[in-house]
This record gives sequence, C-alpha cells and structure tokens, in this order.
Amino acid sequence: MVTKKEGAQRLLDSLRSKQKLRGRLGFAVAQGLILSLLIGYFTEQWRFGLAALLVFGLLIQFAFERMKTSIEASKLSALNDLGWKEHDLEDEEYRSRAQSLLA
Repeated sequence: MVTKKEGAQRLLDSLRSKQKLRGRLGFAVAQGLILSLLIGYFTEQWRFGLAALLVFGLLIQFAFERMKTSIEASKLSALNDLGWKEHDLEDEEYRSRAQSLLA
C-alpha cells in the first residue's frame, strides 16, 4: 500500500520528467547528428554517415517512446494512488495539493 505522500512525490517526479524530456530529445538528436557527420567524414563515405544517422534516429525514437510510456504509466499510477482523476491534474489546485502533501 502506497501512502499519499509517496504518491504525491511520484506524481511530481513524473511531471518534472515529462518537462525535461524535450530538452533531452534535442540533446540526443544533436549527438546523433554530430556522430553521423563524423562517421561520414572519417570514412569518406557519405553512405556510412547516412546509415549511422538512420540507425541513431531509430534508437533515439525507440528510447524516447519507451521513456514517454514509462512516464505516463508512472503518472497514472500516482494519480490512482492519490485517488484523483487524470483530467483534474490540469488544475493548478491539484499540483499545489500534491506539494502540500509533501510538506
């Protein structure tokens, strides 16, 4: 049995993770692009660079879909533990209630 305090912490953590996801996606795409360009440059074959870009793109897409699904599942689990409905989360009152449960 999860306490309301643990549920509130889990909810706030999942909301923070969801906000950080966009920045992490940009960083991962930039790394994949740079590495693909380097592979193409050092092998002197543009096809290898393109292949690396496609492989990195697939890996990044897979990783971020998994992360997004995991964050959403964590959020729904926390909402269930707190006994709140998902549409109620958009109201700022419930976010402040989650903060007050932690205090």
